[in-house]
Amino acid sequence: MNSSKKILFDLPEVRVVEASAGSGKTYALAKRYVRLLLSSPLKVDEVSISNILAITFTNKAAFEMKERILEFLRSISFDRLPEIEKNDILKPLGISFSEAQKRAFTAMEQIIRHYNYFQVQTIDKFVNSFLAGCAFKVGLTSNFKIKTNYLEYLQFSLDQLLEKAASDSNVHKAFEEFLRNYLYLENRLGWFPKDDILSIISMLFNQSNSYEGAFKKGPLTSSEIIKRKSKILEYMKLLSVEVEGQIHAGFYKSLGSFLVKAIESGYDIDSVPKRFANEDMPTRKSDKVSDEAIKLWGKIRKNLKALCEEESASLFNPYIEVYAQVMKGFYEMTSKDDVLFLSELNKRARQLFSDEFVTVEELYYRLATRFRHHLIDEFQDTSRLQWQNLSIMPLEALSTGGSLFFVGDKKQAIYGFRGGDVKLFDEVKNEFSTFNLNVETLSNNWRSQKAIVEFNNTIFSKENLMSFIKKKEEYEEEKKSQKVAFDEEAMKEIESVFSGSQQTFVKENSKGYVEIVSIDIDKKEERDQEVKNRLLKIIKELEERFELREIAILTRNNIQIEQVTSWLLEEQISVRSERTSDIRENGRIKELVLFLQFLNSPIDNIVFTEFIFGEIFFKASSIDPQEIQSFVFGLRQKLRSQDDFYVYTEFRDNYKEVWEDLISEFFKNVGIYPIYELVVSIYNKFNVLENFPDDQGFLMHFLELIKKYEEEDLDLELFLKHFENLRGDDLYVNLSDNNAIEILTLHKSKGLEFPVVILPFLGMEVQVGAQNADMRQSYLLQHNCGDIELLRLKESYYAYSEDLYQVYRSEYIKAFLAELNGVYVSLTRAANELYAFIPEKVGSRFNILKFLIPQELFVCGEKVKYVSKNKKESGVVKLSCSKYRNWIEYLKDEYKSLAEITNKDKRRQGKITHFILSFIGNLSEQDLQETLDIVREKIKFEFIEESNFDIYFENVKKFTNDVKLQQYFYCKDSLVHTEKDIADEKGNSKRLDRLIVSDNEVCIVDYKSSEEENNDNKEQILEYIRIVKNIYPDRKVTGALLYFDTHNVEEVY
Repeated sequence: MNSSKKILFDLPEVRVVEASAGSGKTYALAKRYVRLLLSSPLKVDEVSISNILAITFTNKAAFEMKERILEFLRSISFDRLPEIEKNDILKPLGISFSEAQKRAFTAMEQIIRHYNYFQVQTIDKFVNSFLAGCAFKVGLTSNFKIKTNYLEYLQFSLDQLLEKAASDSNVHKAFEEFLRNYLYLENRLGWFPKDDILSIISMLFNQSNSYEGAFKKGPLTSSEIIKRKSKILEYMKLLSVEVEGQIHAGFYKSLGSFLVKAIESGYDIDSVPKRFANEDMPTRKSDKVSDEAIKLWGKIRKNLKALCEEESASLFNPYIEVYAQVMKGFYEMTSKDDVLFLSELNKRARQLFSDEFVTVEELYYRLATRFRHHLIDEFQDTSRLQWQNLSIMPLEALSTGGSLFFVGDKKQAIYGFRGGDVKLFDEVKNEFSTFNLNVETLSNNWRSQKAIVEFNNTIFSKENLMSFIKKKEEYEEEKKSQKVAFDEEAMKEIESVFSGSQQTFVKENSKGYVEIVSIDIDKKEERDQEVKNRLLKIIKELEERFELREIAILTRNNIQIEQVTSWLLEEQISVRSERTSDIRENGRIKELVLFLQFLNSPIDNIVFTEFIFGEIFFKASSIDPQEIQSFVFGLRQKLRSQDDFYVYTEFRDNYKEVWEDLISEFFKNVGIYPIYELVVSIYNKFNVLENFPDDQGFLMHFLELIKKYEEEDLDLELFLKHFENLRGDDLYVNLSDNNAIEILTLHKSKGLEFPVVILPFLGMEVQVGAQNADMRQSYLLQHNCGDIELLRLKESYYAYSEDLYQVYRSEYIKAFLAELNGVYVSLTRAANELYAFIPEKVGSRFNILKFLIPQELFVCGEKVKYVSKNKKESGVVKLSCSKYRNWIEYLKDEYKSLAEITNKDKRRQGKITHFILSFIGNLSEQDLQETLDIVREKIKFEFIEESNFDIYFENVKKFTNDVKLQQYFYCKDSLVHTEKDIADEKGNSKRLDRLIVSDNEVCIVDYKSSEEENNDNKEQILEYIRIVKNIYPDRKVTGALLYFDTHNVEEVY
């Protein structure tokens, strides 16, 4: 639909934009925002932006959208908008360009003045903002903290529950039930079931936060399932006796073997003889079995069906029970710590609306704004829970003449494992169809070259997809594997998702290259070696035409990222991946952590030894590594013979100067000063930033982590433990500026584009349900009337239960579609060149993707050298490495010395005198007595413990009128400042007692109580002179120390 041919805003309106890969989704969102903003006259004192809410999926997308909006407004304001965009964005508004300029300028003014109302943000950030306003209603304070790593809390809660089992019979019973289930139903043999419990609990916590409702247990306990199994065994024993000599000998033998093992050690459905899946007994043609045997056969099959269904629904009951018990302790702890985890935001927010704690009106009141227009990005990945939290606002806005605008692409729905529900895309269209629904499809591909666009058009065409599914089914039938037939309804669903996949390339993008290679090797090691060799060869060839930063390698998972990163690092190829950006893997950070571990526990010989072998210590101490090696190995005999021998004491005795210069200060002060200041001082003392400029990003990120977690009052030991267990985004350092190949998962690549994309492991692995850590148990979440049920999935169940097979089939088609969507995302990231390897297997299964890409498409287009597009100036100024002072020394100024404590009276007298002198400016223009009278009124409020100030005022009079000192108080034709603040080039502030500025000279005056305290006076005023010279470079700068007790002057130059 061409929106420019209709009334631009026929409100209320729901506008849906279906945007395939590279079709300008961000442009469409930013254009809509700008049009809404400029559609009516604006006033600077109004806040029109507060009426528009734009929700994105990632922080990066929010940043890009904000950037695009501001760029549009700036270009309109200064008439820099290309003609084609003027026609596209402004012409439908029906206003003159000069009027559009005025409105755009006013809109920019509004954004600058009221930036907090510029609501372009992720859904998590938005939900957090209204939770903060209603925090007390969900059991939190308004200052609650958001955390990402919930595993520590879960583990602690589980440990507490295990301890409680000794005294609480209910908890003991829950774990007893779990162990019975673990040993007899799951047939586990592991020694550490706690790890499995934690793994399952962690996954249940994640899943619970993605959906509304609570977990519901199945109908039977493990004891009841064991009874069912025993009943089946009894029937089988009776059958064995009844049919002896009457049925197939092979089956009779396998039944006997099964019964022996099952009676001895229990059994699982997998070990049941497969013939029981058949409706009829495997009899010999010449024999006839008794009616009793036929009845027994029927009973066994009926009970096997019931066992499969009951076990499927109830196997995870003990996990659900333990989960519920763990979560009690978990929520007690989080409530006590006033913590909410990022993954919980939407679930907690849902409580506000489902329990009617908050109405839309109250929500707007707490947000201090009311939204009339809603824009939502990546709608296909929105979860049902997220939409339930958001939907009340668009509904209210539409009912009062507002609008809803959402953008998405069903082909890119790859976040189903996090609750994303692609069905919402069409459901919301139908739900809001009464509000002037308009659907727009973006069919131009602005990203990719011709060869890539045409390649993907063919791959995802209806004909090719139907052919792909047919070949897949034929293969499964040939191999007699678990076949899932795609019926007409499933085919329609796939056709619906990919109906808009055909795109048009733009004229300028008439080139491009695609190369697909099939790796037909069965053994994994050999297959990986072939992929490695081909990958390195392609990269070497690409380096002649592209910079490394223009190349991206996309993988299916983090394990593959590790693998490919290792391959490239071995060949000295620069790489940017989660492994290379992991702060815990950086060599310098490892050395710093070793030093902190030593300071925390000096008796740990290993960490101290590792530290002095490191680069940081070597560059700071200049001790030859061979000498350190000889020193350490020379201690072997003492280490063997002495129990309480510590390497650091031997080092301190042998290298006294190095110890005193580099280590002693930290050794003495650890635990006294905050961790942040301690580490900054280590940076300064060891010249870490100067010696390792390439590691600056990691070193600064390490300080940020310390600062962030110091808010929780962590001591050094707790911080080190926290750092060891670090998870999530805190682990990674953004190294976007270096020229390196980027390696990332296809999920992380969503929304991104790269000149060259390489897919070393392109494949499809259709996996139904989630799996626990050891991949032994697969489970499926079923939503039923507000409850969440867990079903165990197992191939052997489907032979006995058609109902379970239909559940599996439905989920298989969902998983198949998600995998196909992942392939679409992978193949549409490239702008200029695309390379992909299709391995024989994905994991242990045959790679069905081999049927998707026809061999005639394995090479498309041609390789050419592209002229780099003129990039906009980034406006980024590269800064040199930061320089830090020794904070431990600096912080000593915050603490009183022994002399200051023992001379309290002198200190107090000096403070009073300084206070009076701070009011005395230029006595050539100021009456001394009048000034002192004013000070006399103020001083009694400043020093309430002092009753008589006469002596101080008398002394100040004598001091200022002393002939030797008059030149510093009677300053004709000069400007006098008292208590003047100045700052050096690093931003460190200093306060001068008196600054006298004349035409040719500047004099710094510093008052001192006594000449006895003359240790650092000269150095201090010399530092002041150095700073002031930078402020007054053309004038002579001098200093003067005025001693109050002797009225002497010490001039400093």
